[in-house]
Amino acid sequence: MTYRDSDAQTAKRITTLSMLVAMGSVMYLLESLIPFPLPVPGGRWGFSNLVLLLAVNGLSLRDTLYLAIGKTLVGGLLTGRLGTPGFIMGISGIVASALLMWLLSRSRLFGMAGISLAGAAVSNLVQLFVAAWLIVRSGEILFLYPYMLLLGSISALINAYIAHEVIRRIGDTIWFD
Repeated sequence: MTYRDSDAQTAKRITTLSMLVAMGSVMYLLESLIPFPLPVPGGRWGFSNLVLLLAVNGLSLRDTLYLAIGKTLVGGLLTGRLGTPGFIMGISGIVASALLMWLLSRSRLFGMAGISLAGAAVSNLVQLFVAAWLIVRSGEILFLYPYMLLLGSISALINAYIAHEVIRRIGDTIWFD
């Protein structure tokens, strides 16, 4: 049996994406063990977004969204939060965040920190809009945004620093040769 180049490329793409989803899912599980200081349903720090930040430059938009949704689905399954209000908020936020981070990475106007901060800011905002619309049915929850933005910015900067160091040490082509 012989394989064409496109078959090998497809296999490598799927394998890489699967590894990234697995790593993001494990990080999702581990970060759920770290207490979140705000009374937000399913509140999490966002450290599992490190995998997305590392991969956003080398993935297509479709694969970026697959990674974001995949790590959140598997992470939600592992933590028992699949289908909960916090999960619905999280998956909505990560889709918006992944889209924005992918677009910003293509613009070449922002570094790792800017992309990570923008992703965290839009994720938190979308999560609160989903909560206001679907869960608490009140816009007053939007008053939590400054606090979520502050906490999200801390993890976004930590993610950016780690992503920068990983790329500096092992290169940005490790996943996408």
